[in-house]
Amino acid sequence: MKKKKLIFILSSNYSGSHFLSLLLGSNTKAEHLGELKNLYKGQSEARCYKCNNLNSCDLFSGVDRMPKKDLYEELFLRVNEEVEVLIDASKKTKWFKDFVGDVRYDVRLIHLIRDPRALARRWLMRFEEKNIGLRERIKQWRKRPYKLFLFIFCDLLTICIYKWVSQNMEIASFVRKSGLPSKVITYRELALETDSILGDICKWVDIEYEPQQKRYWEFSHHGTQKHEYEWVREQGGAQIFDQRWKSYLNKEQIERVENSRVIKDLLGELSLNICTEGLESVQKNGAARQERGKK
Repeated sequence: MKKKKLIFILSSNYSGSHFLSLLLGSNTKAEHLGELKNLYKGQSEARCYKCNNLNSCDLFSGVDRMPKKDLYEELFLRVNEEVEVLIDASKKTKWFKDFVGDVRYDVRLIHLIRDPRALARRWLMRFEEKNIGLRERIKQWRKRPYKLFLFIFCDLLTICIYKWVSQNMEIASFVRKSGLPSKVITYRELALETDSILGDICKWVDIEYEPQQKRYWEFSHHGTQKHEYEWVREQGGAQIFDQRWKSYLNKEQIERVENSRVIKDLLGELSLNICTEGLESVQKNGAARQERGKK
């Protein structure tokens, strides 16, 4: 009997996990769940966007009181009969580790990765807004105790570089050890090559790509949403490929990120390059150069 599928999206914060989940969940064979982990943490953002109140939601009502191991089984019972794929954008390996070995489902992992320059901008802003620079230094020191003096005296951009590497290295290691089918997808590809990326993922999970998925704001979704989602709906689907890091970071900061050895090493392991717009596949970049050479 054909197994139901689970797609787990793993990423750093601000990498587009909700964007990807909504795009996939707009397929008639799939369901966007948002960040399921928040249902078990009692967070205020753990609400159904469609129903507003979890207690009155046909999909999520009472699931936070269920054993975690039965969560997806119950959700499959509650979604429409034609749904074959659930998408969980919880991002964190800690949440997914209890489910990767569940033989009831065909589990697929997507490592969604965003340009370190873009995340450096977002994190630097957050460090200042929340006054949490010291906390971030301590977190990186705990991951790399041998670099104590570096993390004490370095600037916050260096902390951002190591934060990006640590998070994506953890995800890459988790995916590799799981032995499950997986894909590495960049935010740049998702934003600029949407049809190609969605078509590839749909084929990968054996459902037919539906071009209207790109207009995800026209569909009614349960699950958590980002604050920006309402703006997208109000604008009739306006989408922006966020490149604000280019004006926020100065030239020296940009070069430091681009030339960082720890970033380059991890990108090499993931077969990615850093380019002017973001991150790109080494294979695609090489194919593009060959095509230009033929011309």
